[in-house]
Amino acid sequence: MSSASTNGEILRLQAIGQIFDGYVVLVLIIIGTIGNLLNIIIFLRNKTLRQMSNCVFMLMFFISNLTSLWASRFQRSMLAITGIDLLVGSIFYCKVRWLFGRWSFNMAFTCICLSSIDRFLNTSRNERYRRLITFKRATIITTIISIAYIIIFMPDAIYYSGYKCTASSSDRAIYQQFIVYFNLTMTNSIPQLTLGLFCILTWYNLWSTRREQHNQLHQKVNRMMLVECTVIFLSSLPNFIYNLYAQITQSWMKSNLQIAQENLWKTVSIVPSFILNIGTFYIYFMMSSAYRRNMKVAFSCNKKSNQVTSHGTNLPSTKVTRQIAIKVISRQ
Repeated sequence: MSSASTNGEILRLQAIGQIFDGYVVLVLIIIGTIGNLLNIIIFLRNKTLRQMSNCVFMLMFFISNLTSLWASRFQRSMLAITGIDLLVGSIFYCKVRWLFGRWSFNMAFTCICLSSIDRFLNTSRNERYRRLITFKRATIITTIISIAYIIIFMPDAIYYSGYKCTASSSDRAIYQQFIVYFNLTMTNSIPQLTLGLFCILTWYNLWSTRREQHNQLHQKVNRMMLVECTVIFLSSLPNFIYNLYAQITQSWMKSNLQIAQENLWKTVSIVPSFILNIGTFYIYFMMSSAYRRNMKVAFSCNKKSNQVTSHGTNLPSTKVTRQIAIKVISRQ
């Protein structure tokens, strides 16, 4: 391949990458923001969902998703579309991006893993396992992990500063090595394996107890969230594979064309992984009629009408029973 054709191919790949990194990501940010806000409202306004231990993990998951979309993804999208780096000239956004950008992504993946573990325990035949994670314990676990992540990522909020939001490579050298291994293990490998393992175990629990009578709402929630975990696991595989490849080949000599191809691979693989941040509401909405009803109830202003909707099916039979009882007594 000639030099001119190679340069043309590189420019074409970069243009495709900018479209994905800019316009596609911006559309996904808007879709994800709407979905996560709706999820938060529904979970907070539905009493049954609000009292489940899994609610703590899911609410933190939704909040982390919103933080990730606007603290990290939005800045990259604007840079690709307009060429303007929002971090330049804003020390506040600079600190927020490097602290909460990483915190939110890791927190979101951790919360969905904790949710999959909770659903595995909740579907177990062992009653002791089903009671292992309570609402209070879930709150404590989530708080401790959140604080731990803030401490871990605090150095980048310190190192990145100045008008251009840059960090000295010499000052950050040791921490950079730590982050490389942390991302490989704690951000990519362990959550991916955990999510895959507990999805399989929960599927097995649901299959083995399919004939047993349990609370129908809990069963629907279990299936709904299990499908969510499975979809997130599968959609994050391309990005997971790329990250492993990047770590293995980081010391290899690569041509400019190969670098452009890998950058496009990285950009495209990020798009399906967005399901982690944007897809939960739409998964719930499409596969669960109960969730659609809960959404209608959550946005209903009249609480009395909600109560009639949920209990109205019992009212006619109750009136008929009373009338029959009165007639029987009067005849006697």
